[in-house]
Amino acid sequence: TIRPYLPASYPRLPRDAQVSDIADGSAMPPGAHLVYFPSSANEFELSPDGYLADEAPPKPFEQRVWAGGLIEFNTANPLRVGDLTSQAKRVEDVTIKERAGADPLVLVKLALRMNNSRGACVTEYRDLAYMKPIDLGRKIVKHNRQPDFIHKLTPSEILLFRYSALSWNSHRIHYDSVYACQVESHPGLLVHGPLTCTLLLQFLHANMPDKMTLRSFDYRAISPMYCQQELHLNGRWLQPTQQDQDRSAANGARRCELWATNNEGGIAMKGIATLVPLA
Repeated sequence: TIRPYLPASYPRLPRDAQVSDIADGSAMPPGAHLVYFPSSANEFELSPDGYLADEAPPKPFEQRVWAGGLIEFNTANPLRVGDLTSQAKRVEDVTIKERAGADPLVLVKLALRMNNSRGACVTEYRDLAYMKPIDLGRKIVKHNRQPDFIHKLTPSEILLFRYSALSWNSHRIHYDSVYACQVESHPGLLVHGPLTCTLLLQFLHANMPDKMTLRSFDYRAISPMYCQQELHLNGRWLQPTQQDQDRSAANGARRCELWATNNEGGIAMKGIATLVPLA
């Protein structure tokens, strides 16, 4: 689904010639876990916006956004194609955030732990923000750093539909333009938060230094991105602090800042990826 949107330098994955798909036993690309483990909720158990009701606070906090999270990858036991894998999900925390001059937010933190037959492979802490229905608008926050590598793309309606289908995500802001524009007052269909996160991680994968692998990604969503508007993926290698140097001397870790910018140059999502040497 997203391969045509990635740089030409994206590494080719081992393929099974018989089924024309990624070969069993291949390590899955970073972020791929986000399209697995769908909810078993049927249509009539969802919220009016099409999203899961079991993670949501009561009225009037009915409008939600994917606010960010932390993904930790077990580099000694990556998720692999063909693995029999389970996911345990729980609500880790619920916080009410008061805001000056605005209604409060309800912040819900989910903990998702994925295990295969060899043990833990991915742990994710996901942050969702709920609010009273408002016109979200768009904050234009620009980055004052120059990227070391960059890639441009324009997400289409087909990409958003396919990602919604793959991830079993029926949140209507991603595929129902009437709902997105007339009910939630957006100018168009929104690009999924997890899709943006996955694009950033796959973008890093296309620029991964030799013999390094991803250990974690800590990220935050800043402002929305919309369908048919150009977005830029950006990456910058961070110079280590003294504390980082002491830590890196022991494990060889490197850090990379990743961020996505919208068609107005504002940051839509940003985060820090930590890489470690392959075992």
